[in-house]
Amino acid sequence: MRGEISTGKRANSHPYDWCVDESWVAWQLFRSLGEFRQEREAGEAIWDPSIGSGRTMVTFVDAGFRVFGSDIVNRIDPAQFDDLVPEFFRADFRECEAAPQACSIVCNPPYSYIPRIAEAFVRKALQLSSRRVCMVLPLKWQASQERYALFAEDFPPQAILVLTQRPSMPPGDRIPALEAAGRAFKGATVDYGWYIWNVREPTLPQHTRTIWLPTLAEPEKLLPIEGIA
Repeated sequence: MRGEISTGKRANSHPYDWCVDESWVAWQLFRSLGEFRQEREAGEAIWDPSIGSGRTMVTFVDAGFRVFGSDIVNRIDPAQFDDLVPEFFRADFRECEAAPQACSIVCNPPYSYIPRIAEAFVRKALQLSSRRVCMVLPLKWQASQERYALFAEDFPPQAILVLTQRPSMPPGDRIPALEAAGRAFKGATVDYGWYIWNVREPTLPQHTRTIWLPTLAEPEKLLPIEGIA
């Protein structure tokens, strides 16, 4: 039982696509975007609108950012955080009309429990973010006739950061059983990447950059990306 959420096997998925990414996934994004220096200098927050247990936000909380988290259910695990935890409010992101404050939106969104929900999250985030939208999604997500308009015409991403090292993202409700069996966060089967949009400087069609991030064995190669950080 690997339980990867984006394999297409609904029996292996959480009903609301709650999957838990490994902490290094957000850390690689954080480093690649220059530790979100633009947001820090502007006094902006980070908002995760599908925060789940909160793991994606650990890096940002540890770095001293004001972090907001929202979801349809509060599943935040305070044990992941040293002192502060994200400021949580219950909400269906698709129904949100405004951000809690000026912010960039960073999240691991639901993929499939409602048709086209990931695209709905992206489009809503592009409306509400003050600066950037960063979504971690399966790489196969970009190969779709349905999303052609999003990628090629309406809102081309600034960049796609390919996670060269494949992460494991098991459903959150299965983690205790997987840990007991010694298989939590092992046996990853799906390739992921960070999809980045800069809402202040929209990217022209056919100008999306594709960048491969180094493996965890080569942390010295993980540097701020020129023109994006």
